Amino acid sequence: MRIAVLGRSAASALIAALACGTVQAQSQGWYIGAGAGQSKANNPASCSDLSGVFDPVNFSCTSNDTSTGWKLFAGYQFNPKFALEGTYVDLGNFKISASGSVIGLPATASGSDKASGLSFDAVGALPIGEQFGLIGRIGVFAWMLDSSANVSVPGAAPGNSTSTSDKPSGVSLDVGVGAKYDFTQNVGVRAEWQRFASIGNSDTGKSDIDLISASLVYRFK
Repeated sequence: MRIAVLGRSAASALIAALACGTVQAQSQGWYIGAGAGQSKANNPASCSDLSGVFDPVNFSCTSNDTSTGWKLFAGYQFNPKFALEGTYVDLGNFKISASGSVIGLPATASGSDKASGLSFDAVGALPIGEQFGLIGRIGVFAWMLDSSANVSVPGAAPGNSTSTSDKPSGVSLDVGVGAKYDFTQNVGVRAEWQRFASIGNSDTGKSDIDLISASLVYRFK
């Protein structure tokens, strides 16, 4: 799926606007943080992908397009409105499982797609008051996908199971928008929506993956 034009335009416009704003002379220093939330694959493996493998009678299948994602990040705040940030992102594990029959024999199938990688982003902030602000980001995501599948037909001979795996990697775009709140000069929180585009290849299939997360930020002062 293509990346959402609205999300990309909002993030780009926010960062461009902040670049034209007043820049504080003194840099703000380093910060670190961690976050977690729900990830969602917009084009995951689905039960329809297996409908031609199993006999339609007594075929049952479960496909999950959501998972738990988390991230660890560090960045440098050049001024209150602009930072550069590097992040390790684990987007979770998206699974599919099925059971039924193949040529009259009982069979099961399972598949897994685990996505992770490193992002490098420009992060802009639009302060609203002393503690609250809006944030936007745009950058690149160096991703890795661990994809595997297994089909087992116990009554078949000579072999009763087969499995495949693929570990593609690549670089794509990531964007995000959200809000932040600073409790003190050192400690703050964020709530963000991020999209990581075109994860996968022609063999595994490609999908955009969204992550909605809450993060804790610590600034070194």
